[in-house]
Amino acid sequence: MAMGASVAVFLTTSQSNGWSYSDYQKQKITWLACGGPFLCADVTVPVDYSNPGGERMQLSLVKYPATDSKKRLGALLVNPGGPGASGVQYGYAAEYIVSKEVLEAYDLIGFDPRGVGGSSAERCLTNSETDRLIEANGPPVDGLDMATLEASSKMLATRCQEKLGNRLKFLGSVEVVRDMDLMRAVLGEEKLNFLGKSYGTYLGLVYASMFPKNVGRFVLDGVVDPKLSANELNKAQAIGFEIALDAFLEDCLPKKSCFFQGTLEQARAEVTKLQEKVGKKALNGKDERLATSSIFVLAMVASLYDSETGWSALNKALQDIYQGEGARLFDLVNDYVVRDAKGRYPSNENEIAYIVNCIDRTDDASPERLASDARKFSGFAPHFGPYIAWSTLPCHYWPYEPVRPPVELNGAGAAEFIVIGTTRDPATPYAWATEVTAKFESAFLITADGDGHTGHGRGSACVDSAVDTYLLSGELPARPLRCAL
Repeated sequence: MAMGASVAVFLTTSQSNGWSYSDYQKQKITWLACGGPFLCADVTVPVDYSNPGGERMQLSLVKYPATDSKKRLGALLVNPGGPGASGVQYGYAAEYIVSKEVLEAYDLIGFDPRGVGGSSAERCLTNSETDRLIEANGPPVDGLDMATLEASSKMLATRCQEKLGNRLKFLGSVEVVRDMDLMRAVLGEEKLNFLGKSYGTYLGLVYASMFPKNVGRFVLDGVVDPKLSANELNKAQAIGFEIALDAFLEDCLPKKSCFFQGTLEQARAEVTKLQEKVGKKALNGKDERLATSSIFVLAMVASLYDSETGWSALNKALQDIYQGEGARLFDLVNDYVVRDAKGRYPSNENEIAYIVNCIDRTDDASPERLASDARKFSGFAPHFGPYIAWSTLPCHYWPYEPVRPPVELNGAGAAEFIVIGTTRDPATPYAWATEVTAKFESAFLITADGDGHTGHGRGSACVDSAVDTYLLSGELPARPLRCAL
């Protein structure tokens, strides 16, 4: 997950005016000032592309105009990941996303994918129901029995269907990709230029496969393999987080302030003991919420995304567990799930993540299959495997069938583009970047040797200069390119 989004209502209308797809492409958008150099606008898209004359919705965009009109190369769309993160909020950080030179040459445009933030978003759950959903994330343990797990998963599916009706079918990534191509046309761009991070790479790879002739300059960082099933993704992520946990422990152990002193093997065993301790008896947390072992694992996941600040916070949280305190675990979790100090969720980011994943991925998410996966995963990913395996349970109760891309996912015919893989990335394992590079003939791999999630914009001049050169001139570096992070 990335940055939060603002609350918005689902802006749809039953009055379609009988628009054709061509009418959507020819629509005129009006950019209005929305703070500093930024301009904001809405783009109208059909809810169902197979029925453009039916219901419509609005997508929210923000633009940081190119600062040098003489150097302008076009528009660069950006997406921070998720699913569920706000591209508009991300776009407001334009000066931190790319270099000054790239901002001179491109209109940087952030967009909220359909169902997110200002793009026709709507909450399915109340704040307290969202708490229940987040806390019911893992195998049955103290404070979280099987009945609660199933009830929370059914609650999400039921509430979303009640709230959104048939629109729920059209919030998946395939429709977002179609929206991206429509935005390209409305913006007057012959080709789409795109910077996608994490889940945003999935959008980029599906776009390259559905609209290969429209691919401009793509940079996909923290790559998600679009061909993997939900169970395969869960397995790889569980391994990725185990690798990241080892990296954290190796960094922590030499320090006097580390929660534990000993060897790496002993430290792994100590984390297991702490996890089992919390699993047998949940800790007091915050707001009268119990810190179950699911919260413990989610806190570790949140901290391992960011080696710079997350690792030190995790060390302190682990120290607190010895004292029977779970408040710091909730601090990590609250930041990750975008929950404010008053217990409110200002966006639907948590719900839309499940919605998109359940629409995008076709796989067996039954309790029986997940219990079996949890047992298998525990053999190679003992700390994270069982929890990640159970994370797809809501999809078992989903009211609609998944929607997969209607083409072979190989980007055949697309222009060359960059993919970036970080060697010890916990959320998008490096193996996904190498596998995508093998499957997509146009993909050029940049290896970022380091920890944490994604590789661009994190201080590596090697990575960042290669990306800048490509975005500004279209030139790729000589293969292979491996950079220190």
